[in-house]
Amino acid sequence: MKDTLTPAPAGPLLQLENVVQKFGGLVAVNDVSFRIEPGEVKGLIGPNGAGKSTTFDLVTGVRPPTSGEIFFKGARVTRQPAHTRSPMGMARTFQVVRLFRGLTVLENVQMGMHPDFPDGLFPALLRGGDRRRHEAESRKRGMKLLDFVGLADRAGSRIETLTLGQLRLVDIARALASGPDLLMLDEPAAGLNDAETRNLAEMLALLKKRGMSMLLVEHDIDFIMSACDTVVVMDRGGKIADGTPAEVSRDRKVIAAYIGKRAADATV
Repeated sequence: MKDTLTPAPAGPLLQLENVVQKFGGLVAVNDVSFRIEPGEVKGLIGPNGAGKSTTFDLVTGVRPPTSGEIFFKGARVTRQPAHTRSPMGMARTFQVVRLFRGLTVLENVQMGMHPDFPDGLFPALLRGGDRRRHEAESRKRGMKLLDFVGLADRAGSRIETLTLGQLRLVDIARALASGPDLLMLDEPAAGLNDAETRNLAEMLALLKKRGMSMLLVEHDIDFIMSACDTVVVMDRGGKIADGTPAEVSRDRKVIAAYIGKRAADATV
């Protein structure tokens, strides 16, 4: 994690305009528009099959949309592949954690620094005079991130020895290693116990305080409502609400589609 964040762009950090994604005759994302301002934490929620994960994949460049536009820091990235977006300042985690078995916790975090090494991290480490400097720099940054997520004492452990909660923290540390302007977390609280969820919430609150912009896809309503400035709610591929947690929790369409009568009664 860089000590200072990149200066905020003048306009929205991320903007989706009328994005559509079709798979044959199925419309998975239907005319979705929203934006993330610099320093904003936005949640993306909805019932299963609402189109959240597909929207997340479109933002991160896993696939291009059928139609519509996506802008990041003012640049059109609609059809740019995923590997070109990380150097621009995007970083993501995955719902199913994707880390490198056989490597240590620290080595996995160091792999997230690849945007800083255009020819690759390991070739940079092997260059004669630069080897020691690159190695020391990447280890220092990696340890700082592991300390931030509370896993500095597991730096030398093999990744396969960690619990699910610890793996999610390593995944976040690896994403932060690139020094992103936008951190995108795909169901970061999934499978965590109450203590781990509270720890995650505290960590995200600290990142927000430091000015980190984030997009969170999550099923845990309480987690999203407490962590986010604004929330987009999707249902059946379309956006049905976009506002503050208080606003969307009172929205009748959201209550009917997702939150349910029990949650609605609690807000009265």
